[in-house]
Amino acid sequence: MKLVVTADGGFMTSKFCPNFEEAEYLIVYDVEDKFYGARKSPSFQTKDRAILIDFLKKTFMTHIVTGKEVGDSRFSVYIPKKLDATVEEVLEESIAALRR
Repeated sequence: MKLVVTADGGFMTSKFCPNFEEAEYLIVYDVEDKFYGARKSPSFQTKDRAILIDFLKKTFMTHIVTGKEVGDSRFSVYIPKKLDATVEEVLEESIAALRR
């Protein structure tokens, strides 16, 4: 399973961005392989939620870690309890929640 995390930077130590369409980066983390990659978010410049939702659908990403619901029932959204955190911290929390 892959998780998409909204972030302010392209690294595990980057700050988590709770604002879905305003995130500068998307961190894609493979839970099984424990490997991640980063890319610029397609909605960063425009802040257009629809652009990001369309991109995630086209890339078959369905599990998102962000600060609020995204408004599309296709996605499983995890909202971390601590929003002022790093990407690594919110990933640890979301993976622990998945395993319960």
